[in-house]
Amino acid sequence: MRNSSLDRLPRLAAALLVLAALPGLARAATFVVNVGGNGIPAFVDATSGTNATTIHVGDTVQWMWLSGPHSTSSGTCTSGGYYGGACTPDNQWESGQHSAGYSFTHTFSTVGNFNYYCSVHQAMMQGMVKVQAAATAPPSAAFRFSPTGPVVGTTVRFIDTSTGAPTSWSWDFGDGQVANVQSPSHSFAAAGTYTVTLSSTNAGGTNTASQSVTVAPGGQTVCVADASTLCLSNGRFQVTAQWQKPDGNSGSGNAISLTADSGYFWFFDPSNIELITKVLNACGINSDYWVFGAGLTNVKVTVDVLDTSNGVSEQYVNPLGTPFAPIQDTAAFPTCP
Repeated sequence: MRNSSLDRLPRLAAALLVLAALPGLARAATFVVNVGGNGIPAFVDATSGTNATTIHVGDTVQWMWLSGPHSTSSGTCTSGGYYGGACTPDNQWESGQHSAGYSFTHTFSTVGNFNYYCSVHQAMMQGMVKVQAAATAPPSAAFRFSPTGPVVGTTVRFIDTSTGAPTSWSWDFGDGQVANVQSPSHSFAAAGTYTVTLSSTNAGGTNTASQSVTVAPGGQTVCVADASTLCLSNGRFQVTAQWQKPDGNSGSGNAISLTADSGYFWFFDPSNIELITKVLNACGINSDYWVFGAGLTNVKVTVDVLDTSNGVSEQYVNPLGTPFAPIQDTAAFPTCP
């Protein structure tokens, strides 16, 4: 009769090796060493088939007893036959003696070669864990672009926000044009919706992210200030604000002009300012118009800013139930003069 517990051990080892191979676990994997299987008094790494296991800092080694009794003790042994040789522990770990079905794990946090042996079989049953520097994980590609509502011929700035320290970038703008710089600028020659893809690469590999960019035909309009509309930066920019409460009720903010560049909105009571905003001409600084905003609310707020000279627009959304996060967009409208 076969021992059902022992039958399951090789399958468990295989499952752990699959987990170790998953990309998301590349920096915290588990590597299996089988102990005493097939009647052989030896440590056998399930990947290499030898008594040497190569891992990275942060990885874990799991010794699995296929037969027994055995142990895994950190330290070195001199040469010798069965039960021969002198073994010296270094007290980094000690599993103790156990029989078939037992498993023991140890996680390695430093680079180096770590010897171990079985206290039962001494120098006849030795192994080594070779710990290398932490593996480099691929980056996580991400980007944003400004303005979010471009028109034909408008310069759109694509800003790389990838994490994981990418070292090279490849952009496909979806219109047959490409770029290989970190944060490029691009203008679209025709109206339409384009899929823009960023591929970020480092020593660990490549990751991609895509977003849709809708380009409008554009055209000049006139800002008309009214009860729900601010005309800022000497009337060039049209600003409106929409609100939504937790019960689903929504409406337009009431606009009050302050200066040629600034104004505020109230939502529920004229004496209760909910949002103040400003569009600043910074063409002499970075060739952009800047948008700033501050809110005293946690309802959902959608702020729309339209450049009436060309139809380019930006939208800023504060989620429902979230304290209003300041708007500090110093690259909002790269449409100077």
